[in-house]
Amino acid sequence: MGQWKPLLRFRGTTILQAVVEAALVACSRVIVVAGYRGQEINALLGGTPRITVVLNPGWESGMFSSIQRGAAMVDTDRFFITLGDKPAIRPDAYELLLRSPPADALFPVYAGQRGHPVLLSRNVREAVLAADARTGSMPRVISRFTVAEVPWPDDSVLRDLDTPEDYAGAAP
Repeated sequence: MGQWKPLLRFRGTTILQAVVEAALVACSRVIVVAGYRGQEINALLGGTPRITVVLNPGWESGMFSSIQRGAAMVDTDRFFITLGDKPAIRPDAYELLLRSPPADALFPVYAGQRGHPVLLSRNVREAVLAADARTGSMPRVISRFTVAEVPWPDDSVLRDLDTPEDYAGAAP
């Protein structure tokens, strides 16, 4: 992207706030794991009702370490994971997955591609927490569990903002 994405302006808010606001429509709480420049994210979202900001001091070791930090804070039977640069995800994607028959890992799928958010079970949470932070990965963990896919009508569950062109095309 060439810029730090979470706090870029997006439709009257920031990219990260748009992601969190969509999740809050369907979720009782959102856990935001912040690594690089985490204090800025904590200043923006910390203290907000229903949002828990967790700092990951080991963020440089990779995304899986952030997933582990967030999973350690989960106290429900099912939980979502999504990335902070996917503001196109709508609240109804979360709601569809919650209404779908349970599976250990439940993905929205568009045009044969798995997207986000991903709804995971307590069993997956335990496996994430037990995995080695240096060598663990979500595909490796999920491969050991029951996976289901739910059709989604558009590419909103796939889109992220990785380039200036992606950002410009997302109508910030």
